Amino acid sequence: MSEEIKQIRKRRAMTTEAARRVKLAGHEAEKEFADLIGGQIYPGTRKKDVIDAQNNIHSVKSGDKKWQIFLYVKKRFEDSIGFLGARLFVDCIDSFPEVRKNYLNNKTKHKLNLQSKMRALKNFLVDTNPIFFHSNKLIFFQEAIFHSSEVDYFTVKENNLFHIFDANEVIRIIDDSTVVANSKAIQDDQMDDQKVIFKLSNDITIGEIEMRNDSEVHYRQVKFWMDREKTLDLLKDKIRPIRKKSERIITYGKAADRFKL
Repeated sequence: MSEEIKQIRKRRAMTTEAARRVKLAGHEAEKEFADLIGGQIYPGTRKKDVIDAQNNIHSVKSGDKKWQIFLYVKKRFEDSIGFLGARLFVDCIDSFPEVRKNYLNNKTKHKLNLQSKMRALKNFLVDTNPIFFHSNKLIFFQEAIFHSSEVDYFTVKENNLFHIFDANEVIRIIDDSTVVANSKAIQDDQMDDQKVIFKLSNDITIGEIEMRNDSEVHYRQVKFWMDREKTLDLLKDKIRPIRKKSERIITYGKAADRFKL
């Protein structure tokens, strides 16, 4: 076995193990929250995690530095019904050849191909949707974070506390508080317009849409991540009132009245 193949397998094993740990931590937070409120784990996948005593759905996030909101392959966008702008994500993926070796042989060429596609995606998110009369950015957040309207609450574990927010308020605040831009190179080996970034008013990046081409496992995949600490701080700062429901549960905004233990 060649040394190159050994290194590829080693990186693949490390990536798989890291993903397993993150997934396990998320499941533990969901179970902990369900036990705490007398709820139950929601069966299946997607964005639904816990059902509370009022039969409302919580999307539960734990304490990772970055939340991976989605990591999708081309087929996921092609098969999507409600994912607005899915074709633009497919265009980003198609900037790269199907065989990763061909990409590695000429990275510059394919990154140049990606630039126009990422600019088009950014421009699309900035635009106002003529049907829904909201920015495409808001609709994107709604679908990406909560799979449209299937979630009632956004619940975040921070140390020993659970913060509960109304899902619609979360989307509104994130949309109102962010601007969309394309990334700019900050190092000699980087290129402009390789990502779509979401920035706060203080020019701090809170989330990114980027391509994953870094391994055989993660190749031609679109990743959307959000910064855990910055997102939680934004929501805690902007959404009022705040009510403590128990020693470990704090509710915000509309959730302060709606959520019952």
